[in-house]
Amino acid sequence: MLARRRLTESQLWKKLEARGYEHEEIAGAIASCKANGYVDDRLYAALYVEGARKAVGDARLCADLVKRGIDREAALIVVADAEVDQNGRIEAAYAKIRRIGPQLSYPSIARKLERLGFPSSLIYAVLRAHAAGDLGSWPGTESSDA
Repeated sequence: MLARRRLTESQLWKKLEARGYEHEEIAGAIASCKANGYVDDRLYAALYVEGARKAVGDARLCADLVKRGIDREAALIVVADAEVDQNGRIEAAYAKIRRIGPQLSYPSIARKLERLGFPSSLIYAVLRAHAAGDLGSWPGTESSDA
């Protein structure tokens, strides 16, 4: 299983349990995998967070890691230590949203960013900054150049 893709300790436990292995056998196998470096939850979390397509907020990243079996405290530490911080990720998410839907209104973009797990205060700070720079391109606004 580990040859196909990296798994967390929790994911490996569930897969072995689903195949009918006994609790003691699973515990022994996981202990062996951890000792040999085949299972490393912190490395899994770091690689997940640094993934190029993770333009989501810190809260969403933590929730995704916890869902995959990473301890909440470890997830918070890994997300806090990420190379690209939440400000960089929201800028990437904003750029992608505007590229895909240039006609989207301010509230629509805000809702999309909120669904990606960014905090409201950061969302509105980014939207205000972009609106100040390209106010004429927002739907429903008219440029004063007419």
